[in-house]
Parts: sequence; structure tokens; C-alpha cells
Amino acid sequence: MQAGPGSAPLVGRDDELGALVAAALADGGGVTLLAGEAGSGKTRLLDEVADRAGRSGARVLRGHAVPGGGAFRPLAEALAPAADPALARDERVAAFAPVLARLLPAWTAGTPGAGPHLVDPVLVLGEAVGELLGVIAGEGRAVVVLDDLHWADRDTLAVLEYLAGRLDGTGVRVLGSMRSDEHPPAGLAPLRRAKGVAAVELGRLADDAAARLAEAVVGDAMAPAVREHVVGAAEGLPLLVEELAARLAESGAIAWRDGHWEPAGPLPTEVPEAFADAVADRVAALEPADRDVVRVAALLGRDLPWDLLPTAAAVDAATAAGALRRAVDARLLVAGADGALRWRHALTQDAVLAGLTGPERAVLAARAAQALDRPDLAGPSLARVAELHARGGDPDRAAALLLRHAREHRAAGAPAAALAVLEQATALAGDAHRVPVALERVEVLALAARTDEALAVGEPLLGAAGPWRIPLATALARACVAAERFDEARGFLARAGDDADPRVLALAAHVALGLGEVTEALRLAEPAVETTDHPEAACEALEVVGRARRRADPERSAAAFRRAAQIAEQEGLTAWRIRALSELGVADLFGTGDGGSLRRARELAMEAGMVGTAVMLELQLVAVDNGRVGPVAGAVQGERCAERARRLGLRGPQGHALGFVARGRVFEGRVDEVEGLLAEATALSANPVHVESAGALARAHDRWLAGDTPGALPAYDEAIDVLRRAEGANPTPSWGERALLRTATAPHDAGPREELRGSDVLVQSLNRAALHFCDAIAAAEEGGDPGPDLAAGDALLRHRPFFRHLLRCYLLEHSVLGDPVPVLHEALAWAAGTDEVRFSGWCRERLRALGAVVPRPQRDTTDVPPDLRALGVTGREMEVLRLVGEGLANPEIAARLVLSRRTVETHVGNLLAKTGAASRGDLRRRLPG
Repeated sequence: MQAGPGSAPLVGRDDELGALVAAALADGGGVTLLAGEAGSGKTRLLDEVADRAGRSGARVLRGHAVPGGGAFRPLAEALAPAADPALARDERVAAFAPVLARLLPAWTAGTPGAGPHLVDPVLVLGEAVGELLGVIAGEGRAVVVLDDLHWADRDTLAVLEYLAGRLDGTGVRVLGSMRSDEHPPAGLAPLRRAKGVAAVELGRLADDAAARLAEAVVGDAMAPAVREHVVGAAEGLPLLVEELAARLAESGAIAWRDGHWEPAGPLPTEVPEAFADAVADRVAALEPADRDVVRVAALLGRDLPWDLLPTAAAVDAATAAGALRRAVDARLLVAGADGALRWRHALTQDAVLAGLTGPERAVLAARAAQALDRPDLAGPSLARVAELHARGGDPDRAAALLLRHAREHRAAGAPAAALAVLEQATALAGDAHRVPVALERVEVLALAARTDEALAVGEPLLGAAGPWRIPLATALARACVAAERFDEARGFLARAGDDADPRVLALAAHVALGLGEVTEALRLAEPAVETTDHPEAACEALEVVGRARRRADPERSAAAFRRAAQIAEQEGLTAWRIRALSELGVADLFGTGDGGSLRRARELAMEAGMVGTAVMLELQLVAVDNGRVGPVAGAVQGERCAERARRLGLRGPQGHALGFVARGRVFEGRVDEVEGLLAEATALSANPVHVESAGALARAHDRWLAGDTPGALPAYDEAIDVLRRAEGANPTPSWGERALLRTATAPHDAGPREELRGSDVLVQSLNRAALHFCDAIAAAEEGGDPGPDLAAGDALLRHRPFFRHLLRCYLLEHSVLGDPVPVLHEALAWAAGTDEVRFSGWCRERLRALGAVVPRPQRDTTDVPPDLRALGVTGREMEVLRLVGEGLANPEIAARLVLSRRTVETHVGNLLAKTGAASRGDLRRRLPG
């Protein structure tokens, strides 16, 4: 007759249920929080919402937080069952696979990055989780149900705060529950206030609903006296309604007579203690051996870790399983839908622990800690065993385990969780672990840009740090370097106690370079370069040498970076290898390379989950590829880079990327969009000099492409004038473009050519090529041979075909190249495989003006089968069709062909229309065998 606690129907929650179901199945995504006091039925309500969402076709993912569960625990639990490792190959997720591997054990992680984060790692994880949820939802919906967020770590709450805005307009809804009767953890209040977060408050039951629930628990009607007793005692709290009703029936206080439950005698009067008393009675009714297992389980935490329980309780697995089975029968535990056991309510576990005296807890905790402590402990088990050691009387061992746990959090990109654990470790640590714990806190605080806090933690311990003195001093100095407080950094290095230590020398060289003391930086770095005991210091010293020599001695500079990359690869120092390859990539950017070092560095950064670094490298690749594939195709890459930078909050890189997009729009003929793009870039840039110069350069290109060279020249002058006024501005190719066009139109004016020759912008190979072309004009004017300079310029541009053809077209303003027709034909042949419509148009107009043969457009050079050609399928559409045949999605095709997604969508639509195919699958069947 009895339903029993936990199995009764949902009663009196129609409004809240309707609101949550509507949110779960609504078109837009977001975050909805369900708040209510302990025992108000939050989990039961979310169970019902999840069931209805699942029956409506949504993908339902579930996780829950527990005290001490570690960083991102509820998210990891929710995502793991749905995130097949094969999803890592999806284009939207692939870039974040190493980041997600920190949450998902089944995913293969790349080499972890240990360098400083350019982007808040929690923000990166939020973007990664958002992309993964979008892939999981597909064309449908996904509902993520997260219980007990009042126990979630701060980093999990920060990810949810990010997702609240990120999921808007998607098919993903996060539903979370939290207690409203406890002091909220740090991070929960900002989450509740975040844009895109809705709240549903779960109050107590009305009297009639409480009465219906009580009768459902005992299985039939109650006499008015019984009903009023339960309703009045429980005060509308569903958990107490169920417990009180069940206890009355179990204890014989009510009896079944004449079709309803009546009092069998005086009804018990205790109210607040009723639940704890009921739990205590159920524990006492167990056999002694079962009782010990249940009490140890309560010590181990909310989530009943089956892998640890038999060892902790000093019983075999069969005995532990039997004890838990009997605890389920006693309604202390319940089995979830997945078969896993959990406490019937968090208050149940609290009540079991409350039944132990302090000495009993200490003895049980010490025994369990000794049994569980082993070298391979990892994850939440570290925190669990540390807590047992602390309760059992060994705080220093607890601190050692918490230090390991904090390092795990740091590696996983969860700085707030790491700091929370380190605060616990600080309170517990004895002499053996006080400085190591402080050192870790300094490093984590420095990564979080909390420099003053880092110094406050570490500086008081520096004088008594013993063998940890150099690591602590360099950590404090590095925190100051990150904040560009170089004088303070020098002060800490002076207190390291050994100014000849390679770690001290390398960082001191870094500080000197930051202060512009190049000679001093080289003096300090040279000895550290030779160290074999500290490879990180050797890499840092070599980076200083390479950067210090970059303009004065490019060859030695590149050699230093290559050696740093080699040492880093040999020693497995991923972050330093990426840094070295990035610096070599700058040589690609300024030199004659093809971007290979930059591409490898970007791949390593992605494998290591250093997404912010990868975006910065992608931006440099956009610059390299601009000269290779042209501004129009470069704008497609620039748009992707700008969007990724926007999502990661990298405002400066986003602004730079938009500058490349604006340039592409000029060459594509979409000039009306340029002003808006540059205005957005200006708003994003802290020092928008490059944007101002890019605006003038856009006007110069627009005028030249329109056939107005005289109008282009003043705009070029304006672009260079902006750069002249900006100390330390990048040596952009616009210097060489302007000097060449000025020299070609006024060869007797040596000013532009000589300014270029005397400037340090010649570190950029495109500017050196332009100077060679200027010198070729000068040689021709003086009756000399321009051939050597023309050949030298061409050689420097061999990996930059767009710039080669652009600069050679500038040369046509002069007669140095002789017959212009072959030059124009060659430029058109290159442009035939690109979207450089205005550049192609400029070449055709010049040919027409010369009275020369104008080749027909040859954009369509792809071989198209005759039957498809007869249907009007173009070469570009054929390229798209072949990639559709390989099973690629539109975003993947866009990336492969360097096109925008919109363009690919147009091509696929044209293919469907021209072939009469009904679907992509039908299109694949149209491909010739």
C-alpha cells in the first residue's frame, strides 16, 4: 500500500514544472536555475523535467556537484556519456579537443601546455563546452541537468556564467538546481545575475498539496487528525512530509482501518528532530558490520565512491555490496537510473555523520585514510583522502595531497579551484610543506594576474625558504614581469641568493630586455644559454638572445630560436617549443619563409589546448597568407580569426583581423563595408595606429584599383605618415608599396627610395623586394642594367605571389620591365584561380588600353565531366561537389577551399538546382565513378 519516501508522485509543482519544461524545450538556449531550500524537492522536479524532455526528443545530459568533487565535476559527469571521442574530429570541436580532454578521460589529450594563458582558461573551456554541446544537440535540442550547484567549484560556475550568454539562440538549455537556504559559494551570485540566466523559485507546498503527498506516501487516505499532524509538523517541506508519513506508518503510530489511516495512539510531537531520528533509527537497525560500512561511506562523501569503499571500510567487495543493498532497503540510499547508488538526500548523509562522536569520526577517518593513501591517487580521490587525513589527525599529509590536487586543477585550467584547494592546504601545512604550498599559490595567482596577492603570499616566506629560495624568488619576479613591474622583479632576483644560477640569469635577461637594455640582456643571457641542468632557463635565455638580435643580426637571431625549439622538443617543454617556433614564425612573416614554423607552432598550441596562443599565431598566418593567396581569400581567413578572437575576448587580435577583412573587401569590390569594419577595429584596439594606417591604405588601394594612380599616392603618403608618428610600429609592406609607386611615377625623386633604404622596416622582406625594384628603376634611369635588382626582388617574393604581381604591376608605371603585356598576362594567369576580381579587372583594363589581346576569364580551370558541364556546373562548383562526395560539411569545404561559408552554401544550392538532386546524398550519386 505504501509508496515510500522518494517514490511518491510529484505533487503541487505544476507551475514550476511547466516553467522548467517550457524552458527546456524552448527555441532559444540559455541557463535556468531552480532554487529552493534543502528538502524542497528540487532533484525530484528536475527528474520529471528530464524525463519529459527526453520523451520529447531532446538529448538529456545529467551531472551533479558534490563537496570536494574537484574542478568541473558536474560538467564532466554530464558530458562524458554523450561525448564520443569521435566527436573530436568535428570541425567545430577539433580546435578545442585538448581542452575538452581535461574533462573527458576517453578523449586523447595533446601535450599539455604549461605556459602563461593569453586567455582566461575558464573562458576557453566555456567556449569549448559550448561548441561540444552544439555538436551533441545537432539539429535538435540538448538539455543539461546539473544538480546541487551550491556545491560546485567556482570555475564550474564561471563556465556556466559564460555559457549563459554563449548558448543564446542555440538548441541547448542548462537546468541547474541550488539551495536557497545556505550562504552561496563565490561565483553563484554572479551566475544568478548574468544575462541569459532565468530563475525558478521553489517554495514550500501548500497545505492541500502536502496532504496529497503524505497520502501518496502511505498509499491511501489519512484521517483528518493524521493529515493535519503531518502537514503541520512538516511545514510544507516535501522531504519532511514524506519522512513523517512513512515513519508514522513504519512505527505503528497510525493503523489502517475502515479504508484510511487513523492514529493508533498519541502521535509523536517532535518536529525538527524527526528526520534525523528516523535516519538514526534506520542506521541502528542495521547489523554492526553493515553499520560500519554505511558510516565509512558517509565519511567518504556525497557520491558514494564504490571504487574506494571496500578498501576504506576494510571489507571485501561482496561484503560492502551487501551492506549497501541493505542500506537501500532501509531507505538510506537510493539507486539512480544508471544503477549508481547515492544518499537518498544530502541530509541523510549529514544525519549519519551526526550520529558519530568526534573520537569515532577521527578513528574511522584515520583508518580509512591509511587504507586509501597510495602514490597513484588522482582527481577527487586526492581531496577525499586529504580530508580523511585532516579528520584523522595528520594535517601535514593532508596538505601534501591537496598540493598535488591543486596542481591538477592548474593543469586543467581551473585557477579558482586550484586557489581554493591551496587555501585549505595553507591552513593545514606544517613546516615541510608551507613553502611549496606558498610557491604554488604565487604561481597560480600570477597566472590570474593577481600580482599584489602573489607578492603578499610569497614575500614573507622568502628569507626562510631554504632550498626553495630560488624557485620562490624567481616565481615572485616572474609575477612582476607579467605585470611589467620590472624594477620589483629585479629586487626579487637580487634576493634569490645566487645571481649565477641559470634560472636567475635567464629571467634577469628577460627583465633587461623588457627595459630596453639590449646589451645587458645579452650579457646576462649568454651564460644561461649553456645550462643543461635547467632546460627551461636555456630556452628562455635563447629567446632573449633571438629577440635582442632580430633586427641587427637576423641569422643569429633565427639560430637562437632554432636551438631553443630543439632543446624544448628534446626535453618535452611544449610551451617553450611553441614560443620558439612562434618567434621563428616572425621570421616567416618578415622574411621569405612560407609560414611553416607558424603553422607547426599553431598545431602544437592547439594540441596543448593553448587556444589563445593559437589565435595569435593564426593572425600571423593571415598576414603571411595575404601575400600568398591574396587579400580576398585572406579576408575569409581573417573573418574566422576575428570571430574566434571575439569569442575568447581577445580584443586586440580581433581588431587586427578585421583590418585584414577590410583590405579584402577593397579588392573584392565591397568597398561600402570597409568603413564599418575599420570603425569596429578602432573600437577594439587599445592603440589603433595600425587601424588608422590601414584605413588610409584601403583608400590608396581603392584608388589604384580604380585606375587613379595620382589619387592613390596621397592616400599612401597618409598611411606612411601615421606609421612614422608611431614609435615601434610594425614594418608593414605598405612602406615598400608607397616607395615603389612614388619612384615609378617620379623616378628622379630619390626621397621615398632613400627613406626606405635608411629605415629599419627593411627587416620585412617585402619592403626589401620593393627597394630592389626601386633601385632597378634608378638603374634604368641612369642607363644601367636593372636586371640584377629585378631578379633579387623576384627572389624575395617567391613565396608571396600576390605581392609579386602587385609590385610588378606598380612597376608598369615606369618602362623598366619593357613590354607590359607579358607582365599583365602572367598576373591574370595567377589571378584566374582566385577571387581577386578587382585586380583581374585592373589587368584587363590595362591590356585593353594597350590594344593587346585580353584573355577570357580563366577562373574555371577545373576539369568538369561533359554531362555535368552540359548542366552548367562550373569548375568551382565541381570542386565543391567533389568535397561533398567526400562527406565534408559546408564549414569543412569552406576551410579546404578558403571560401566563406556563405559562398559554399551558394555553390551547394546551385548544384542542387542544376542537377535536380534532392539532397546532398543525391548529389554524391551524381559524381562520376
